[in-house]
Amino acid sequence: MNNFRFTKIVASVSPILAKETVLSKIINMVDAFTLTLSRGFDDNNKKYIDTLMKLDNSKTVILETKWNEVRIKNIGNFGVKVWQKVVVEYSEYTQENQNKIYVDYPDMDLISVGSEIKFVQSWVVLKVENHIEDAVECTVTEAKEKHIFQYDRCLLEHNEDPIETLLERDEKDILWGLEYGAHVISISACYSAEHIQAAKDFLKDKNNGDMKVFAKIETRKWLDNLQEIVEVADGIILVADFIEPLLTKEETLDDLVQYIRWKGVPVLMNYACRTSQSEYAFSQDEQLQHRCGQCVDGVCLEPMIIEDEVFDAIEKLETSLENFELKYEPKNPARFDEKEFEIRDYIIFNAYRITQELDIRAIVCFTENGYTAARIASLNPAVPIITFTKSTHTYRFLNVVWGLKGYKISQSFNYENLKRIWKEMIRIIFKWNISLDDKVLIVQSHELNDDIKSDMINGIELYQFKNI
Repeated sequence: MNNFRFTKIVASVSPILAKETVLSKIINMVDAFTLTLSRGFDDNNKKYIDTLMKLDNSKTVILETKWNEVRIKNIGNFGVKVWQKVVVEYSEYTQENQNKIYVDYPDMDLISVGSEIKFVQSWVVLKVENHIEDAVECTVTEAKEKHIFQYDRCLLEHNEDPIETLLERDEKDILWGLEYGAHVISISACYSAEHIQAAKDFLKDKNNGDMKVFAKIETRKWLDNLQEIVEVADGIILVADFIEPLLTKEETLDDLVQYIRWKGVPVLMNYACRTSQSEYAFSQDEQLQHRCGQCVDGVCLEPMIIEDEVFDAIEKLETSLENFELKYEPKNPARFDEKEFEIRDYIIFNAYRITQELDIRAIVCFTENGYTAARIASLNPAVPIITFTKSTHTYRFLNVVWGLKGYKISQSFNYENLKRIWKEMIRIIFKWNISLDDKVLIVQSHELNDDIKSDMINGIELYQFKNI
């Protein structure tokens, strides 16, 4: 393997992680950041994006829509203990009052007596005992962490009804993201292909039709429609903590990852219930080596609650990924679906086969919409894929695809220009540890079905490094 990390690290921005003093320590280890609007005020989220871009404007910001997520609105953590009586009340805005638990769910009357309210990262469970106007009285039945974390997510038993189109709040979230500089849209709790297509149509209407749309999958209802969602989504985020307990005996998380990547779609693995460095270490030590073998595109870290542990957790994750990747052995991938095996896929598949048969140090490709790069990556070649694109949206997308290092080039670049800068980028990535006789594969497959002429090749070229 090369001096190159293939699996991407995606960190979720929280009030703690968004501090410039914290971000500056970890920014070089993180490839992309997710920003969930339901965790705070919009003006704070704008500040987070500004801070990220100030430190490194090459990072990708994935905006996660609110959907019908319910979040705690207390300022600060709320202490609890088992059998304690608490009141849960609706509030649209954050509250300093610590006598009640406030959540941004307006329909409190729909919560059934006897049902459970679960706080995901806090590992706290409440049983609903009674209704009081816009509130419910509850008893704490589980309290692993002894407190409910600020901005924690609240799960209500009845609040998983399928939605196949964008809600008005989704549209507002997307418009906010377009205004303030988000790069990729993630539809929270995506139920169907229609839901993703609705987001794409909305972006197209707003003159951002090239922006990538990811689907976040975390319940059984949404998992049942995974195959149709993969056909439309540009990426999938699997919430492992929620999904694994829901799988049947015939299903495994590995099968889901393998299927998604076989379709040429990147998959990010999210660990939503980890709140401290020690809990992330659990996911690393027992799962990450296996995930590296499966070539999951990236690992998503939900917000670390304890500020002092943020750097240690991400540093350990990066070290673990690098060590596990050293043990990675390429596998013979399944051939693409015959019905979809067009000329472009034939070129991509054979490029991968060449890396298996010859000692190739790197793959270089030009991509317009990200298809070629993501499709090559889905085959898991054991060499870096150095990718160039003229599209800003594609460039940001490349940051979350396994094994890719993406570069943005100007619209005026032609094939001969690219060959000159490829050589310099390869030297930089390999830190000059590449010989003149090393082999480099250049791949280009036409991605767009139109009559636009291009001076780019449509095929494969094999060069010794000195001859590029």
